[in-house]
Amino acid sequence: MLRTTPADNRSAHPLPAQLRPWWARSWAGSCALLGLCGLLSACSPTLNWRVVDIGPQTQVQFPCKPEHAERALVLAGAPARAAMWACEAGGVSWSATLLDVRDPAQLGDVLRESRLSLARRLQGREESVQPVQLRGMTPNAEARRVVILGPVGEGQPARAEAVFVTRGLQVFQLVAMAQRGRPADWADSADEFLRSVRWPS
Repeated sequence: MLRTTPADNRSAHPLPAQLRPWWARSWAGSCALLGLCGLLSACSPTLNWRVVDIGPQTQVQFPCKPEHAERALVLAGAPARAAMWACEAGGVSWSATLLDVRDPAQLGDVLRESRLSLARRLQGREESVQPVQLRGMTPNAEARRVVILGPVGEGQPARAEAVFVTRGLQVFQLVAMAQRGRPADWADSADEFLRSVRWPS
């Protein structure tokens, strides 16, 4: 069952369908996420950065107040617990997903499957795939930073930028996703978000 709470544990209310985690969404389904400002207090016309705890000793800088959801799933043939924090601001949806992996030998497979599943679920293609290194992460050969382009339509294609890294037995996925007509300067904010995850030294 999906469990939801606000990130700061205040004013709990059911998570809207548009904020379901990435494994249950497509580009079409995510369109509504970018229009939820009338429904979610997390929405804002400007970026309002704040530090959010997304697990034991893990913090991410969000530009809006995220909603929180949890569920169990099977990834790369292994059971895992998934927790997601997501919100919308500045015409972009922002999310951080944490996957608890039981078997250390599965970490590389879960990293790779998480990345490939994101492109499949969004019905997009990977335009760029690069190795990534973040301070405090556990090195893994499958750690990546990617750019995913959605189906081509009128104007610019929808675009997602994401990182996939590990820390111990946890896999972290951070995604900044913008639809067509995104702000011209959104890439700098996306880069700040994707690099913002912090662990103790």
